[in-house]
Amino acid sequence: MRNFVRLRLALALIPALALVGCAEISEEIPDVPTVPDVPSLENLSAEFLEGADGIAKILEEQYQLTDVGSVDCPPTPSLSFEKGATFDCTVVVAGEERTVEVSVLNEDGGIQVSEPK
Repeated sequence: MRNFVRLRLALALIPALALVGCAEISEEIPDVPTVPDVPSLENLSAEFLEGADGIAKILEEQYQLTDVGSVDCPPTPSLSFEKGATFDCTVVVAGEERTVEVSVLNEDGGIQVSEPK
């Protein structure tokens, strides 16, 4: 009888332990930053990326940077906003000029911004 109680207790703990393990793993996977409220690729432009809701906001939210200054991307006509395209933009962080790589993720205007280098 005693072994039966131990077995039932062990079986009851397995799902709880599995959930604890999943919670730890999910914290290690970083979120992919995307530009909010961009309905399509047609709306992406250098001006949008350089604005307050563009790259600066992603750097502040994704990388917890607090002193993001100006953002400078190549002019819109020279940029490719097709899925899979990448291009570099210059950002000023804490007074230092740095470079970020911007990757176009999908047709919905989602982008990924690298950590400043």
